[in-house]
Amino acid sequence: MQAKRHGHAGHMRAGVFALPVLLTPFCALADDLVTTSSRQALNANGSTSMNYSTELSGLSTSFGLDMSAPAKSVVPQSVHGTEKVTGSAYARVSLSSLPDWLVWQKGAVNMVVNPTAEESRIGTSFSRTWAVNDGLKATLADSYSVAHNLSGTSSWKTDKSLSVKLEDTGTTLSIGASASDRSTQLQPSVTARQDIFGNLNVTTSVTDNGSTLDKSIRAGLSHRW
Repeated sequence: MQAKRHGHAGHMRAGVFALPVLLTPFCALADDLVTTSSRQALNANGSTSMNYSTELSGLSTSFGLDMSAPAKSVVPQSVHGTEKVTGSAYARVSLSSLPDWLVWQKGAVNMVVNPTAEESRIGTSFSRTWAVNDGLKATLADSYSVAHNLSGTSSWKTDKSLSVKLEDTGTTLSIGASASDRSTQLQPSVTARQDIFGNLNVTTSVTDNGSTLDKSIRAGLSHRW
């Protein structure tokens, strides 16, 4: 059992340091380098989490670590002796301005390496928004993600959608389709979201999973601190 924990710790240290090393050549090209860290308590059991992030604003790139530790443990750090700490290394490249000749207006590439779970994920997302007329905007979006673990198994998922927003009424109508390795046939869906007042909204959706229709109504309240 002890050897297994050290094995996971070795994978953690390898994943923690591999991502920054791969991105080191980009540091010399960055216009600005900003490093931030934050700590917060999770639930009432005293467990903690820590995020270490570095942003290369000149390249619209960020990378870092998302780590967590159980209650009464040390602050998460990527050093020897913290085998109880779990977490993942991540990198994100934002493509905020793509060439006009492309279908997409902006996009992003995300990569996550989780040594503890022995899993890695990479995903892409692209979108384009344009004004149909005054007070009416349309957005076309497409995303694709792939996950792989050391056992040799892989999984994938893709989502596509076209939405129209009526800014005067706060109504958003969307049609979309999704597929995955579990269900390769595209599953269509229709969604309607209505802003009630302030940050309160109601969302209704219908999804065809191939055999039945899944219907749902959700009320949400969004707020930023």
